[in-house]
Amino acid sequence: MIHPSVPAIMVTPICPHSLSFRSIVVPAGVELKIMVSPEARSSVWASFDGRLRQELQHGESLKVTTSIYPVPSICDQDQISDWFDSLAECLHWNMRKKQRQLTESSDIEKTTSEPK
Repeated sequence: MIHPSVPAIMVTPICPHSLSFRSIVVPAGVELKIMVSPEARSSVWASFDGRLRQELQHGESLKVTTSIYPVPSICDQDQISDWFDSLAECLHWNMRKKQRQLTESSDIEKTTSEPK
């Protein structure tokens, strides 16, 4: 998660073939060069927002930089408030799961008599 006012690029591998891959965050202005490993058994495919699939052969690379054209967005309140509200909803901050009330003695007996 990156705060909206932080100028940065977040690169997240989708469907990696190993659990050791994690997202990385680099400052805006950095140029990332993604290359096919020399030990790779075949070419690789890169997809950009689920579109424009591109095959990369050995020796080819892909450069990722920050665009000079920011993506405009529509906010309900303001960019920061919307971000925090979305985060709170997604992570269930300050939310309590609603539970049914114990009203009958049989409910209490069922709960205490269950094996552990």
